Amino acid sequence: MLARREIALFNLGDRFLATDNRCPHKGGPLCDGIVAGDSVVCPLHGWKVRLDSGMVEGPASSGACVATYPTRIEDGIVCVELPVSLFEAREREVA
Repeated sequence: MLARREIALFNLGDRFLATDNRCPHKGGPLCDGIVAGDSVVCPLHGWKVRLDSGMVEGPASSGACVATYPTRIEDGIVCVELPVSLFEAREREVA
């Protein structure tokens, strides 16, 4: 958790994708959802979210989305690139 934000990491076999861990519908934990192709289905109410773009695909395209984060593998370690704004938010919380 960083700046009160949980990041979900998904292993798709040939790549890793990272998103915020909260579904935009009711805040369900996406990390507990079922992955189907490039999407995850929220375990609470079945909203389907694309892991590469964060866009909600269903139940209907609502324009809702979750943040996504670039990933890369370095020496066998999955690295997630987080925006500086998350760190700045954390500094404000501590101050």
